[in-house]
Amino acid sequence: MQKLVILLVLLCTLLSAGCFGNGDKVVEPAKPPQQEIKQQSFIVYRAAANGMEKLLPEKFTINDNGKSVPENALIALCTTKPQDAKMDDVVPIGAKVRSLKIDKDGTAYADFSKELAKRGQGSYGEMMLCYAIVNTLTEFPEIKRVQILVEGEKVISLSGHMNVEDPLMRNTDLL
Repeated sequence: MQKLVILLVLLCTLLSAGCFGNGDKVVEPAKPPQQEIKQQSFIVYRAAANGMEKLLPEKFTINDNGKSVPENALIALCTTKPQDAKMDDVVPIGAKVRSLKIDKDGTAYADFSKELAKRGQGSYGEMMLCYAIVNTLTEFPEIKRVQILVEGEKVISLSGHMNVEDPLMRNTDLL
């Protein structure tokens, strides 16, 4: 009788393990949901390396870093070198974007460090720099014109050749 009781207890134990266990399944710990990495695509304009009065488009795609797409485009223009030998970098070394603000009327206020107003740049270089900035920003439909600022202030000119005291409009003749 004792053997029968032990056998019944053993049988009940095996049956309950089969009913309540997880069988052959391996339970993996829950993985946190992966956040989809958002990307931003935009175009920056660079001067033609052959000296012609033309701005050439260069496409960028970067991971979203929390900044606006127009601000990232401006930062890319100032901090990267052209990837194509047909393009020339006209942004003075050390120039940095301090801020970019866009008002409700479509004027972008692009504020740069003092290095942007490098003296000794010729009229061609100054024009290509100004319109590389303006045409890059006016790629975005919310921006109609660009006020270039240096250290938060309006300046008459960056290098003495071109008036930038008032906001500049997109220059399609250079495209």
